Amino acid sequence: MILFLRLSLFIFLLIAPETVLAHSPIKGIGAFFNGILHPLLVPAQVLAIFSLGLWYGQNQPTENKRSVIFYLIALIFGLVATRFLPADNDVSIILLLGATIIGLLIISNYRLAKSAYRIVGLLFGFILGLDSVQDGLNLKATLLALFGSGVGIYFLLLYFMALSESFSEKTWQNIAVRVLASWISASALMVLALNFAGKG
Repeated sequence: MILFLRLSLFIFLLIAPETVLAHSPIKGIGAFFNGILHPLLVPAQVLAIFSLGLWYGQNQPTENKRSVIFYLIALIFGLVATRFLPADNDVSIILLLGATIIGLLIISNYRLAKSAYRIVGLLFGFILGLDSVQDGLNLKATLLALFGSGVGIYFLLLYFMALSESFSEKTWQNIAVRVLASWISASALMVLALNFAGKG
């Protein structure tokens, strides 16, 4: 019960309106550590990574090495692509929709072909990399922040995968993961609504 309360508070803090469009660095901690923390401060990113980690851990806990490698490769390409594409790309909607769909897949316990996990890993990895540019940094700080973001995004996925895999043995644990997935889907939809409200 305490675990659920903590996770509820964590997800609630993620959807706070003041962080919906947060891509600004935190002053005083350096570009690299700003990059590491960046995926935790952007609701679309953390919800996408959380849902993907739970999905991988629940559905292919012993066969996800290639999917994770594809995710990492696509993440690197996404980070590199930020140097060549316009900085005003808003791909958070894709991440939020993806988090919602994956949450629903976890809830329904619907299993897809192995290739689907790899394709989703490629898509999420690239978009997360593309969405990692922070505002107001010079070139050197931007490169350090992007490198930190890559580290944070990759290890955050591994953490959520390990959490999900450890909760895949007993029936009540599978139910708990489905409850988390329902919270992810609901939170992603709320952030989408806040995103559209802010643009309206």
